[in-house]
Parts: sequence; C-alpha cells; structure tokens
Amino acid sequence: MGPQLLRAFALALGGGILALGLGLGAFPLALGLGLLLFGKRLYPGGFLWLAPLPVLLRGEVPPCAPLGTPPLRLGGLAWGRHRLTLPLPYRLRRRGAHALALGLEATGLLGLPRRTLRLPLGEALVYPALRPLPPFRPAPGFFLEGLRTPRGLPDPLEAKGLRPYRPGDPPRLLARKATLRRGEPLVREPERRMQGALFLHLDGQSLHPAYPDHAASLAAWLLLQAEREGMAFGLSLGGGRLPLGRGRAHLQRALALLARFAPSPTPTPPPPAPPGSTYLLITQAAERAFLEGALKGAKRAREGLLLLLPEGYFLFPGERGRKAFGVPPGLQRALALKGVLLAHGLRLQVVRGHEPLRFGGE
Repeated sequence: MGPQLLRAFALALGGGILALGLGLGAFPLALGLGLLLFGKRLYPGGFLWLAPLPVLLRGEVPPCAPLGTPPLRLGGLAWGRHRLTLPLPYRLRRRGAHALALGLEATGLLGLPRRTLRLPLGEALVYPALRPLPPFRPAPGFFLEGLRTPRGLPDPLEAKGLRPYRPGDPPRLLARKATLRRGEPLVREPERRMQGALFLHLDGQSLHPAYPDHAASLAAWLLLQAEREGMAFGLSLGGGRLPLGRGRAHLQRALALLARFAPSPTPTPPPPAPPGSTYLLITQAAERAFLEGALKGAKRAREGLLLLLPEGYFLFPGERGRKAFGVPPGLQRALALKGVLLAHGLRLQVVRGHEPLRFGGE
C-alpha cells in the first residue's frame, strides 16, 4: 500500500538563450527541458532544443541517494528541432523533499566557445511510508451534519426516509414520485450524523533519528483514515499549518507538509484546537513549553489525546524489539502533569519503544 500511495512530483520548465560563436558570428540556441515524476518505475522526461547550426551537447544528472537514482550522462549533436526522452529509474528510499538538477554543456563544432549551465529540475516529494496501524476513532462533533456533496443534488440513496413537507424545506428535497403516488407533498429526509473532526500536531523536537519518520508515518495513516471516512482534518507542525478541510486535495497538501517535516532543536508548541475537534498531539521530548502550549490549546477541543513516544519510535505490526528500561526526562515531566492534563481534557498515552502502537486505555 505504501509505495502505491507515495507520489513523487517535480515539474520544471527552463529556457535560455545561448550565444555560441562559430566562425565569424554567433547564433541563438533555445533550450527547453521538462521532467515529470508520477510514481512510476520510469518517469517520462526529456529535452527539447532548437539549434539553427550544429551544437555539441553533453548533459549530466548527478545521482541522488534518497531517490536511488544512478548518475546519468548523455551527449550528442543537436541540429534543428530535436527531442530526446530521458528515462531515469528511481526508488523511494527516504521521505523528504529532494532537489534534482541537470548540468548541461554546449560547445560549438570548433570547440569554442563553451557554455555550462546548471538547470534546476525542481524537487521530488517523497511522502511518508504507510503501514497498517490500529484505527483511531475521533470523538463525534457537537452538531449533526449531513454528508457533503461537492456539487449538484444530494444522492437519493443518502436519504434515510420520507416525511411530509414542512414550510421552509428546500424544493430540491421534494420526492416527486412519492408525492404523485401518495397525493401529498413528501420530501426526502437526508441522513444526519455526528461527524467529528481531527486536528493533528507533531512536535518537531527530536531526540532520536527515528522519531521524525515514525511520527510522519503515524500522522499520514491517521489523516488517510480521516479522509476515507469523510471527516474534516487538519495538521500542524514546525514547517506549517493546515486548517480543517476535507477531500483528496486537502490530503495531498497534508502529505506534502509531512514530506517536508524535519526535526528541530527546540519544541514546537501546539496551536489552539479548532472548536469541537479531536486534539491529537505527538511528541517525544515533552518539554515544559510544549506541555504548557498543549494545556492552552486544548480549551476548545472536544477531546484531547497526548501521545508520548519516549524513545521516539514504536513497533509496527510484525516487529519485535528489546524492552526499554528507565524513565526518560520527558516521560517524567508528562507523568508529573498527568492529572493536570486530564483536567484540561488531555488524556496521556505512553507508547514505549518495545510496544506496538495502541489507542486504547492509558
């Protein structure tokens, strides 16, 4: 599931005019290049150039270890309009935003002059790896709401029944066939449910190299589950904040933030929770500034959960680890404020490095 949901995207279009001397004069060389990655084993990319006179071109794409791309070199004689496809195999090795560049050298047939360009191809975003984790059920909202439709009329199958027409009902809910059959106006009663919202915050302070990837993978799994259930979700971390929203495009923006999630030496206090949302905080260090921000931010939350990873990681399904002993300083601070956190609506959940992830009891 993970590699299929990972989408690496980079799009660049660069152009330039090169004045290359050949004999007594110079001529322009228009260069355009494009690179597009869509999660396939070989992505389409290539060069497109227009040269009135012959030009020797040599290009090189340096290797990228996080993407597993080998060094690629090519060369040839460009004359007129020519397009060269550039397949570049890659493997999604490491989460993050990885820059890609092309080094291009153009030389006249007589060897002079020689121009060298380094053209940025953009960056490839590698989303966090997805692995199946236990489901998390956000608390229901305060108010009943119906299933949202982006456009058009609501689906008749979403109605739970029919009822007599009441003044103020919108005409689009009128059940025409049932009205003609019964002889009185009837309307479809849409299904209403108490659908909650999830707001997720990741503390950027990391004490272990595995914490950013584990936290990002967990956040991606939670947001994916929320999107599948049609609920609103938001994300906050050191690199930015995404308000509550719905839909696949909103999920892609959240995954892009998680791809850029990087550790920081200082804690990242959480922002205030949206009213009526489920407030889920993930941290490893649990510094005092972070805990104070969590107490202030949970005032308007429907429910709060502080997930503490003292070792910075947990066991995925099927993994086995060595038992972790001792009480880290972050765990001591969180346990000392456990009653205060609970009084402010934040339940403390501790998952040690040798334990699988769980959202059950304390």
